[in-house]
Amino acid sequence: MQTPEEYEVSQRIGLLIKGLKHKHGMSREDICRHLGIGMRTLDNYLNGVSSFKLGTLMKFADLCRVKLADILDDTEALSRLYPDNMKDKSSILTLLFGLGTTAMLFESVFLLLLIALLCYSYKDKNSQCMVATFVTAYILTNVANYWLHFVLFPVVTNAFYQNIYAFSTNLSLSLLLFILLKYRMKFAVFITRGRSEDVFEKNPIEAPLCFLAMMIALIDFCALMENFIRNLEHIGMDEDFAKTFWELTFFYDYYEYIKAPPILLSLVLLYAGILARKRNTQQPQST
Repeated sequence: MQTPEEYEVSQRIGLLIKGLKHKHGMSREDICRHLGIGMRTLDNYLNGVSSFKLGTLMKFADLCRVKLADILDDTEALSRLYPDNMKDKSSILTLLFGLGTTAMLFESVFLLLLIALLCYSYKDKNSQCMVATFVTAYILTNVANYWLHFVLFPVVTNAFYQNIYAFSTNLSLSLLLFILLKYRMKFAVFITRGRSEDVFEKNPIEAPLCFLAMMIALIDFCALMENFIRNLEHIGMDEDFAKTFWELTFFYDYYEYIKAPPILLSLVLLYAGILARKRNTQQPQST
């Protein structure tokens, strides 16, 4: 049987298991596999039948990216991982973005809106070209994300390497979007073979869109670098030194939310650019 202090630790671990499921989608089976114990053993720990072994506690602390002392003392770093605190912390953002709290769903919806804009701008080759650059980039982004989640991640189970693949893939695609925007006119001339005069016109939303694309790429780069910094033990650093950076999870925790504003602003700019060009082409006819 557990002492009252050990039972408190078990209750905290029960909350942390819910937090891992809420935040990382980890099931109890996944957690038991990482800890090297069976489901019955975990249930006995959580129900107070038997006490956690020190080695198991240390493995669980590593799994939660906290120190063992955090679990024993219920520190602020630990309380942030509880499922209720996660819900409270992200409730405003969830209201703002609704169902778009996952990158895959948000970017899928964003792609559908881009395709709608592409159809809406069919008479204006210049605007259509601007939208087409985003459509191209986000078709590739959606394909890459689905491949990561359903093909690669089931094979590569280590979160450190999963994040490397995910963030570096998104960074590459964000840089591709920037390049497509930067050299939009050259690509448009190549695709249309110079048959449309509209593509040679300078679009006033090009500079803001390039800036937003750079912001998106910078977010991906920062997330990738943060993944390396908070996992220094995986690249040969001493674990005691690496533990000081385990709580560096800003981009890891809020990645989708940080990327959403520049992506949405890009959509608004594209729509505003289409309306502005339509208004300009209609003005000579009305005078």
